Amino acid sequence: MTNFTFIKQLIFTVFLCCVTMFVANSQDVSNPFELEPRLEVATSQDSAAAIPVSTNPFDIVPATATGRPAKGPGFQIRTERNAKPLTAKEKESNYRRFLFVSILIMFIILTLIVTIFRILIEKIWKAFLNDNLLNQLHREQSSGLALAYVILYLLFFINAGLFAFLAARHFGISISSSNVYALLLCMGSIAGFFVAKHFVLWMAGFIFPIGKEVDSYQFTIMIFNIIVGLFLVPVVLLIGYAPQTMTGVVVYSALGILGLTFLFLNLRGLFIATRFIAGNKFHFLLYLCAVEIAPILAIVKIATSYGGS
Repeated sequence: MTNFTFIKQLIFTVFLCCVTMFVANSQDVSNPFELEPRLEVATSQDSAAAIPVSTNPFDIVPATATGRPAKGPGFQIRTERNAKPLTAKEKESNYRRFLFVSILIMFIILTLIVTIFRILIEKIWKAFLNDNLLNQLHREQSSGLALAYVILYLLFFINAGLFAFLAARHFGISISSSNVYALLLCMGSIAGFFVAKHFVLWMAGFIFPIGKEVDSYQFTIMIFNIIVGLFLVPVVLLIGYAPQTMTGVVVYSALGILGLTFLFLNLRGLFIATRFIAGNKFHFLLYLCAVEIAPILAIVKIATSYGGS
């Protein structure tokens, strides 16, 4: 039994080391999915000279070397009409409509959640401020309230995704040409990050004899994220509709408050793991590097790369 426990701990340690090394190496490695053309494309003059142009607009025109159909009298007008790019005014109008619909849906969900779980939200706020109330709320957690916590956690993913979407637009980071896809990508990335984090914590509690402490820390993360999700409601509203001169102040202030909340969360985590830190300093530092610090550095690296491009 002791050998099996040692093997599990060794596997988990190697896993955290691999994650840390992967993130560290990815800082200097170029994008492996970037495609570079290897064949020279024929010029439009050579293509036009090689392919005869028909005067019948209903003829099927073969593709040129550039991958585009040869220009025929009727086909040329149709292609130029369909490929007409949107003007800056049209893009801004589409963005404003999309933002209005997104915030409206978020407020509808928020209204329903606050109406149904108003008493629970008050308890969560008190537990956020007081460690003893947090432990009491954790002990009172039952299977019936588990669904309520999950619903409140989903609100955090929605608001955090909206904030990341608006912050990326403010800093000039182009996530996608489609607003819907960009917002879904932000929400999915944040949700995937925290799901992976909870999975790593669960795996650590399963391998090491710290299951009770890990369960308490995971509940603390959930409580903090629920409060952050409620805090981001006015932040998203201000970023979306405040004057342009105030947007930067709101974004940087929100990032500062989120940073302080993150430090407060880790301080709570230190209190939970007090009796294990002295004898397991290496594992504790490895966890901090692989699960807490490395993902944030990777996100900053990706964001600055997008911003630079």
